[in-house]
Amino acid sequence: MRIEANHSTVRQVDGMKRIIRILGLSVVIMAGAQFALATQLVYMTPRQMGERAELVVAGTVTATESFWNEKRTKIFTRIEVAIDASYKGAAVPTVSLLQLGGTVNGIRTTVSGAIRWRTGEEVLLFLEPYTQGVYQVTGLSQGKYRIERDPVSGAAMISRPALSGVKIGGAPSSAAPGAAVEKVPLERFVAEALGSKD
Repeated sequence: MRIEANHSTVRQVDGMKRIIRILGLSVVIMAGAQFALATQLVYMTPRQMGERAELVVAGTVTATESFWNEKRTKIFTRIEVAIDASYKGAAVPTVSLLQLGGTVNGIRTTVSGAIRWRTGEEVLLFLEPYTQGVYQVTGLSQGKYRIERDPVSGAAMISRPALSGVKIGGAPSSAAPGAAVEKVPLERFVAEALGSKD
């Protein structure tokens, strides 16, 4: 009777040690996952993005939708853009974009540096293939520029969007988050980015 009790106690102690080890490993894994979610971008000039992108287009965001992947392990957001002008690549009437993160039924996942989209906003986009027929923005959020209209002339102007929560390696101080950005006429900016104007 005493021997069985001792064996039972030993088994309980071993079980507790195993649980403590598993909990400790879980904490390490969770800490590693938090670290892995940190985003660091390598700064790209507009010319570099122009060289890397398959499509360079201007258009209007018509719809956004977030959804779970098939295994319900990740949330993605699909963005639809109606194209007004194509500067590089095939001339298409619309493009579909995909990015990691979004909100579904009150559950939200975020990725530092991910782009925020607003239906109706005008944008200039540098795009790369993501999957068949679907694109992603070049350089994470670096390849999306919001188009603003001059209140007097109506001319299209672009300015670089703020990059919050992201460290940009090799960026000049003028491209740092929060730095003042000069507004540039859209056509001139595109010409410079694609190397057709020095």
